[in-house]
Amino acid sequence: MPGGSTLWQDLPAVRDSGVLENISPEDCKYQESMFEVLTSEASYLRSLRVLTNHFHESRDLEEAMIIRDRKTLFSNVLRVREVSERFLKDLEDRMEQNLVFTDICDIIHYHAQHNFPVYIDYVRNQIYQEKTYTTLMKSNAQFAEVISRLQESPLCQRLPFMSFLLLPFQRITRIKMLIENILKRTKEQTKEEQTASKALDSVSKIIEECNTEVGKMKQVEELIALSKMLEFDKLKALPIISQNRSLEKKGELGEMSKGATIFNMRAKFSPVHLFLFNDLLILASKKGPERFVVLDYAHRSLVQVEPVVEGPTGPALYENCFTLTLLENHQGRLMERLLKAPSQSDLHRWVVAFPNPSNPERDVEEVIYEDWDCPQVQCVEQYVAGQTDELSLEPTEIINVLRKTNEGWYEGSRLSDGQKGWFPVSSVAEITNEHVRRRNLRERYRVMQAASQVANLAAAQGKAKTGP
Repeated sequence: MPGGSTLWQDLPAVRDSGVLENISPEDCKYQESMFEVLTSEASYLRSLRVLTNHFHESRDLEEAMIIRDRKTLFSNVLRVREVSERFLKDLEDRMEQNLVFTDICDIIHYHAQHNFPVYIDYVRNQIYQEKTYTTLMKSNAQFAEVISRLQESPLCQRLPFMSFLLLPFQRITRIKMLIENILKRTKEQTKEEQTASKALDSVSKIIEECNTEVGKMKQVEELIALSKMLEFDKLKALPIISQNRSLEKKGELGEMSKGATIFNMRAKFSPVHLFLFNDLLILASKKGPERFVVLDYAHRSLVQVEPVVEGPTGPALYENCFTLTLLENHQGRLMERLLKAPSQSDLHRWVVAFPNPSNPERDVEEVIYEDWDCPQVQCVEQYVAGQTDELSLEPTEIINVLRKTNEGWYEGSRLSDGQKGWFPVSSVAEITNEHVRRRNLRERYRVMQAASQVANLAAAQGKAKTGP
């Protein structure tokens, strides 16, 4: 690795060769986009070695915890480092062959198919890794003292231990972004474009599987925690924990007391908690800080929602109210409940979760956009999702807005990975420059088109192998 150089054009060998005099600015940018894969991998590997040599190999840290916790904390990081070393060596060998890169996406594609799956195993363990670290820091004074001392080393450059543990997942995501940057600068209808598309497809599959594994682990952990909180008392108990079940939304609403009507100005609302899963709805009352007594439940397909229509009695009483109908509850009976959401945005999101088959958008103040005509926004302030139906955002990310509510919430689809969710207007700024918007869409389309070509080619090859 050429020492310290972060730009290809600044390498002494490149400057001395005279190649910069015979290369266009666009071709120079193309070279820089490939060189960045090499320099960023070198930087990543240096940090990985701090994690392995400074923390993992620390005798003091090893003595401060039991073997099981150490295995959970560091997972297969030594194998991850080995994969990085091989990948970097192949990149450096390619550069030694020729100062001007012909291509490096073939190298990325090979490693994504044969070596990068090691990241899936590492990421799968992430939720247990974080939990183990938090527990050790709270309950093991010796561990906390050693970690604090190791973090003070100049090797860490003031970065905390956890930032080093997160490196592998961040790296595989960064590689995808680097390939996309290369693809943007690759000439169309060339062999290099096809190779970059294959590399993007193979790395995207690794990331998709990583996200799936993380999601599965988090879902199971969340279901385990919920199963301990929910008491069925006199109701027939349901097995909450299932590999195919996930919690999508939860929240506290008000339920109109029995015997009251919306025309009764003295009607009272009692708190009720809703737990919405991908296949199930549970209604419960709070018993304690972490305890809930289940009141009723139904399969999600047997639940309907109808917003309460404004009437002559005045808006305050039925504001943000909706009727929740269980077509078949835990007793096999039809049950209706009148619920009140804390705000109009909450009402809207519950209505969207249970669309009314007859008229799903009635009386919900919102703006809905078609995919082909939606505004784009860019994240200007990090947002961490507080609910399972929300979308976490990082600065500079671009999102297509699909819905707007009049209370300052957007539902959108992130341009980079298509993930959908709700987020506050305050965290984003609308992209008003149509040129930028169209460019973003064109670049996204090109990436999608390239991925589609790879998928079609793979399907054709598979068909050719199997025969008619």
